[in-house]
Amino acid sequence: MVDKVIRIMGNPENIRNIATCAHIDHGKTTFSDNLLWGAGMMSEELAGKACVLDFHEDEMARGITIDAANVSMVHELDGQEYLINLIDTPGHVDFGGDVTRAMRAVDGAITLCCAVEGIMPQTETVLKQALRERVKPILFINKVDRLIKEVKLTPEAMQEKFMKIINHVNKLIIDISPDMGPKWQVNVLDGSVCFGSAFHNWALSVPYMKKKGISFKDIIDAYENDTWKELKHKAPLHEVILDAVIKHHPSPVKAQEYRIPKIWHGDLNSPLGQQLLHADPKGNPVFVITKIVIDPQAGEIAAGRIFGGTMRKGEMVRLNRAKTDVRIQQLYIYNGPKREIVDNIPAGNIIGVGGLKGAYPGETVSVGEMEPFEQITHIFDPVMTKAIEAKKTK
Repeated sequence: MVDKVIRIMGNPENIRNIATCAHIDHGKTTFSDNLLWGAGMMSEELAGKACVLDFHEDEMARGITIDAANVSMVHELDGQEYLINLIDTPGHVDFGGDVTRAMRAVDGAITLCCAVEGIMPQTETVLKQALRERVKPILFINKVDRLIKEVKLTPEAMQEKFMKIINHVNKLIIDISPDMGPKWQVNVLDGSVCFGSAFHNWALSVPYMKKKGISFKDIIDAYENDTWKELKHKAPLHEVILDAVIKHHPSPVKAQEYRIPKIWHGDLNSPLGQQLLHADPKGNPVFVITKIVIDPQAGEIAAGRIFGGTMRKGEMVRLNRAKTDVRIQQLYIYNGPKREIVDNIPAGNIIGVGGLKGAYPGETVSVGEMEPFEQITHIFDPVMTKAIEAKKTK
């Protein structure tokens, strides 16, 4: 897997940086397990049950995701390999800051929604956080098995429930993002809406149903005849979802054209501005930190996104807010809860960096002075937001 990641990460057109976002207990981490199984990073038996990205003891004990966990996967579509950098974000309201910071690093979001409960308050909150960062959403309606086995809805009633959820999500997208909302409406027919069961490892979309000759009646029959375990082989969740991610989520090259003007207020016509707009790996690196993790052996690891240039091990860089220079000691790519050391990483990737002593989330790292990226704030941090707005006014 590491060799594959290294091979693809130099081609930003074939990179997708995505996050999961949803209300608590709507199935994000179980969903992520399935993607890891599809990438060959965990066993079929554990997929949907292990919650691999909940690797802290408190997360396992409480059954919720607290930290945003990073993982890199490779998926093949139409003969091409794509690098998928996934961040599994918390759903609990108390950890909304992690969601906002994760959204700075990604270009696409998979919004999960429970088929039974529908859109919940925290679903709206995390979708708002994504859209404010100009992160494009697609929709996965999870726990469809409950509609069949527990609620026992007819196919017509299920379709009505799906449409209610889809319409609600599309209204939120328009209301929150009037500029991008009309272009980002999710749609059943084009596959930007998928549905399935993360716990039972299957998913469907209209394009996939046409491609594989599967119908929703096959799903209902499988549950009625108690053959639902076969569904994860007929319509594996990872294949359906990652096909949709590649088709509907933008590469860093496309996304940065409309994201950079929103999050960086420097001169877009300058050489640096052009480098950032096009995710150009040439030139000096620009790295934005979204999270700091303390490792017992490696010390502070800064996770984040390279928006321009190429980061190299041993290079001196500038912490633009702290006004200090530090040396990059290690560069990491993610592999589940593990990190793998590499020598250099180009623009468009989500990575870990060791050696940035004194850095904090929201810091902009570059070679030489530059105008920092806009500070990452969120609705749960009104003091920070107020201070930054006051600074802008001055």
